[in-house]
Amino acid sequence: MNILLVGTRATPGHDAVLRALLLGWGHQVLEGDGPADLALLDLDGDADTVLAHPMRPALGLASFDHPGTAERCQAAGLHTLLWKPVHPAELRAALDAQAFDYAQALLQADPWIVGVVAPMFMRDWPLQLDALEAATHAADAPTAHRIAHTLKGLVANFHATPLVRRAQALEVDSAQCATPAYQAQVATLRAQLGRLDVALVAFCLAHPDAI
Repeated sequence: MNILLVGTRATPGHDAVLRALLLGWGHQVLEGDGPADLALLDLDGDADTVLAHPMRPALGLASFDHPGTAERCQAAGLHTLLWKPVHPAELRAALDAQAFDYAQALLQADPWIVGVVAPMFMRDWPLQLDALEAATHAADAPTAHRIAHTLKGLVANFHATPLVRRAQALEVDSAQCATPAYQAQVATLRAQLGRLDVALVAFCLAHPDAI
């Protein structure tokens, strides 16, 4: 992918690590306002300027000690947030999820199953995410575990591998549901479910006999 770095120069060491990782994984690193597939936004610099950047989709990078960062990101429409120092495995998983083609994955699924499950799923997943977010604010680990487990099973019907893995991670880590890191992962899940939703709408329109 062509990846645009925004605000990373404010922390030169972190910037150098990001560039080395991205180039090592075969990505192109861009600066300025050129065409890009994804932006990496470092929110520890001038956060208001960075959040105003029009590039979407985007991944936000922030430190734990900046209170309210997750909420500000969501309000600005930036729902994917990684905490610094970024772990290479987490960054790579986030990049792979952004590159995942949900429409192509649906072609590997059973059309009849998609037709049965998709309408209910598209109606209910925003409500389930609202309930999951409420559970994180209430430190309600059993509810967070139950919702993540349910979502994991549902998205598996659509061969949505990144979503299966993220829901599974939220299920396993549900005891930590009140932490900023967990809440950021829930926000990322919402953004990825939105991408799946778009692919499901297109699939259903293309396969009316399956509905």
